[in-house]
Amino acid sequence: MPVGEEFEREKTEHEAGQSGYKDYLMLRILVESQGRLACLVGDIYPDSSPLRKFKIYSLEMQGKFIQRDLPNIWKQTFFQPQGPAFFLTLLRVGSHPKDTFMNMKAFAPRGGSTLSVRCGAAVPAAQSPTLRLRPLRPGRRAPETVPASPQRAPEPARVPASPQRAPEPARVPASPRGVWAAERRREQRGTSAPRPSDLPKTLLITRPPQAFSPPVLFLPPLLGVCPSPPMEESQGVGAEKALLLPVTESFPNLVDNEVGSGTAPVAQDPGWTRVERRDPPESPCLSWRRVLCIFFLPFISSGFAPRVKHRDNVVCENDQLKLDQRSFNWSHLTPLKLKDRSVGLQTEERAGRNPYFTLEGHEFLIFGGSIHYFRVPRVYWRDRLLKLRACGFNTVTTYVPWNLHEPERGRFDFSGNLDLEAFVLLAAEVGLWVILRPGPYICSEMDLGGLPSRLLQDPASQLRTTNHSFVEAINKYFDHLIARVVPLQYRKGGPVIAVQVENEYGSFYKDKAYMPYLHQALLRRGIVELLLTADNADAVARGHIKGVLATINIKTFNEDSLKHLYKVQSNKPILIMEYWVGWFDTWGNEHMVRNAEEIKSSVSEFIRLGISFNVYMFHGGTNFGFMNGATHIDRHRGVVTSYDYDALLTEAGDYTDKYFKLQELFKYILVTPLPLLPEPTPKTVYPSVDPSLYLSLWDALQYLNRPVISNIPLNMENLPINNGNGQSYGLVLYETTICSGGRLHADARDMAQVFLNETSFGILADGFQNIDIPKITECQLLRILVENQGRISFSWKIQNQQKGLIGPVTLNNIPLQSFTIYSLELKMSFFERLRSVSWKPVPTHSLGPAFYLGTLKAGSSPQDTFLTLPGWHYGFVFINGRNLGRYWNIGPQETLYLPGAWLQPGDNEIIVFEKNKRGPYIHTTDNPRW
Repeated sequence: MPVGEEFEREKTEHEAGQSGYKDYLMLRILVESQGRLACLVGDIYPDSSPLRKFKIYSLEMQGKFIQRDLPNIWKQTFFQPQGPAFFLTLLRVGSHPKDTFMNMKAFAPRGGSTLSVRCGAAVPAAQSPTLRLRPLRPGRRAPETVPASPQRAPEPARVPASPQRAPEPARVPASPRGVWAAERRREQRGTSAPRPSDLPKTLLITRPPQAFSPPVLFLPPLLGVCPSPPMEESQGVGAEKALLLPVTESFPNLVDNEVGSGTAPVAQDPGWTRVERRDPPESPCLSWRRVLCIFFLPFISSGFAPRVKHRDNVVCENDQLKLDQRSFNWSHLTPLKLKDRSVGLQTEERAGRNPYFTLEGHEFLIFGGSIHYFRVPRVYWRDRLLKLRACGFNTVTTYVPWNLHEPERGRFDFSGNLDLEAFVLLAAEVGLWVILRPGPYICSEMDLGGLPSRLLQDPASQLRTTNHSFVEAINKYFDHLIARVVPLQYRKGGPVIAVQVENEYGSFYKDKAYMPYLHQALLRRGIVELLLTADNADAVARGHIKGVLATINIKTFNEDSLKHLYKVQSNKPILIMEYWVGWFDTWGNEHMVRNAEEIKSSVSEFIRLGISFNVYMFHGGTNFGFMNGATHIDRHRGVVTSYDYDALLTEAGDYTDKYFKLQELFKYILVTPLPLLPEPTPKTVYPSVDPSLYLSLWDALQYLNRPVISNIPLNMENLPINNGNGQSYGLVLYETTICSGGRLHADARDMAQVFLNETSFGILADGFQNIDIPKITECQLLRILVENQGRISFSWKIQNQQKGLIGPVTLNNIPLQSFTIYSLELKMSFFERLRSVSWKPVPTHSLGPAFYLGTLKAGSSPQDTFLTLPGWHYGFVFINGRNLGRYWNIGPQETLYLPGAWLQPGDNEIIVFEKNKRGPYIHTTDNPRW
């Protein structure tokens, strides 16, 4: 009787009417003896009754079995298989460039713990086939080859020499026992060239048990499935080029001994010659030849190894990826051409291949690129979408920011740059499908992850949970938003083929009812297209919802990413919802960039494996105004104004090396020629601006809205302004009177300047909450100017992102009272009032917070440009009342993008709010600087 090993089991529903048992388990027993494998398959029932029905498969591991044509459904393997499996690769013996190759099929009875390798064709030997099994990550250089252990080697067997080539001389390193015998015979003959008959037919190789990587066979050099120029001896092939066929999928080509059944037809493999078996002497080292009993279920293994199969329509030719044109002819699958619609984007499964997407019944890969309409001037939407289409993409993805679309409770804004419907319909006109990501939380490096800051007014309200007040706010927002989205869906004639539920919830999971609630909220309001979730790879198990497609966000494509996804979802096509081609920047850190070749290589791999993907970002745009978010790793760091993201298009929409490399790749795999590239957006340099007029902050207070009088300092969100919605962005000025000096303590978020009257005394910031006030002889006005530099967008701390002064302000441990609070939201209405103000000439030494006024002369045809502010320290720039965003001399961003569409012919008003010290001029340039 075979010896059993533990295994994982999966219950399934028994067919109705077949028996009285509700559940059954499938038992598979793999028995090996004397070179033959037999697999017993039967049903086990809960009451331990005898097997009622069984099948017996015979797996003859001699030349007779090897000559049979195993199914052409080999799977691309990234992980150690968890059950018996066959391996296929191309093997080159010899170091000469003209040496021939042979197929090598291998069987791993324990999923890779041991590996029996049988060579099925004669080899013109130049080196002994010294093999080594080692884990190797993609891109890593292989170690030097090491002979296999002598204890693991069988006796040598003779293989007929190949008639095509004569053997070439080569020295034979230390090797298994069979090779040693061949070496002795060669020494007696006086030559070091091994005969083909010296080569062993069977080698036993043991993988280090602690490694968790797929088997990698090294024979200098070992090649994968795609022919390529000969490699150096120190090179190897990563696991991604080994092909895997589970034993269970080879059963149809085996002899089926079930009672009443016939023999399955088999096809001959002309590439294999029959090799008669000559068993080596019994050895205790060949422990795998004992009787095995392996219990396994074929569907359980998918939780450990991704079932990504080699695409039949992929070939390698001169290192250039090409695919079967029939599979990538999507010219008829565009929003304007696809008129008769019924099923939309679906997930499909078919025996013998990976799950895949279909669009109206046609196989479809999503080539997506992210463009956020709210970060791009509306006049440039068409330009950016046309460039996306011309690169070869077929889908655009975008977030929908709640905080911008509902700035106050019940007041919605879908106009101008926030016209979501216009953006979606324009995408359809260009020929792009749309995947919508409506949140309510979106992250996107936005302030509070796109949630309205008024949600922080109630300390009892728990964000991203089924808390009553939070859910009530979501329902009111969704009632308005989803009503606009429903007519844009695919089955309604629109371009929206999928909708995402929330965003990356698995990273900060805290309410198991929250995601299912949002799922139902979308369904109830009429969303009928494919629903999906998106999570970082290590959080997908916590963020996915039953019945909703799980997708992942990754920076680097590796085995761990797919491993996590397949643990929760093995029967659905893979969609990488965010493939990060760059990264965002934060103030005081370096500018983030990624190599273009690395991006092209990963995208090539996605396509080769049949993986759909979305490039994040294709075009990042700009965090105009105060929309930027922040991070808090070592300390609070705001996201910079530019959302360039090192994307395929720059912040200003210009082409990059990444763009052209991906376009070059897509040209080879799409039948229809790509559209012509739109002309680059012209840039220019304008005359320098001399801001010769100024208005101090203290003089400008009278033009602000009426201040709030409070006995205690109120945080920004709880100020009784904006119809009870508080203040979301900008700055807050707190004033009170003190009559003595001492230790001042205040929790200011995020950064505060402290003044006595108009004289600055220091900074309060994250980790710096105390300032010593000098002794004063009379009462003076204490002023604390606090700025919101961006609420954290991705953290457990999202619940505690109130801004302004938090809690009491004390002087010598005595709480201060009677505050006058000014709100500086710096909206356009404020700058309209400033136009009637009498500005003063700039003094020789201008210090402290102030507004500076100048004129930018744009000529008759305004074009895009970038502002540089050498000598300026920290502040904001407004052009014709529009907030271009924040500048800061600590970098990494050194320029501010100024869209030509926001300029008018002739003179343009430019106002700079500088918090510290002004510079002499404002210059322009036609290139961004970092």
